[in-house]
Amino acid sequence: VEVLARVKTHLGMQRLRKRLARQNLSLQKEIEARERAEIKLLKLNAVLETRVEEKIRELRGSRELLQSLIDHSSAVIYLKDTKGKYLLINRRFEELFHIDRDNIRGKTDYNVFPMDIADAFQAFDRQVLEAGVPMTAEEIAPHDDGPHTYISIKAPLFDEGGGVYAVCGISTDITDRKRTEEEVRRLNTKLKQKIAQLHDAQE
Repeated sequence: VEVLARVKTHLGMQRLRKRLARQNLSLQKEIEARERAEIKLLKLNAVLETRVEEKIRELRGSRELLQSLIDHSSAVIYLKDTKGKYLLINRRFEELFHIDRDNIRGKTDYNVFPMDIADAFQAFDRQVLEAGVPMTAEEIAPHDDGPHTYISIKAPLFDEGGGVYAVCGISTDITDRKRTEEEVRRLNTKLKQKIAQLHDAQE
């Protein structure tokens, strides 16, 4: 009986060892599969990080190229989001209104211009956003030597989904032209008056 009991115990131990061996093998395979998955995930993350870094460099390069292009324009060029906050300005804007591009980001016209001027700028921006098409209008902006007249072309910018995310403006100073036109009108009026006086005198 004792021998039989020992044989049963021995057989039970063998079955237990086999079961544990199978469990260990299964566990080892699962660990190896997880390690392979983790390695694959790490490789994918590395690829994604590389692509993100490349995209950031591309965007930074594109932004720098855009900034370089608009900085060489004699017009005032700017970009605002739909809430009227400045995203981008060119060097001409900085020179005329005495604020640099880093300090203006996140600010609105009310942080830069007198309230009545800012009101007018914002009203025109809203028109463009609501219309969803480029529009042109004359605007007045303060300079060190007094108010100047600008002809402003503003256009909405659309994202990939077709939604408007910003307004781009290009404003050209036409003060000299306006003054010339006014002088021509004044001279024409004066000439007409002289002609009328001569006509009256002849009668």
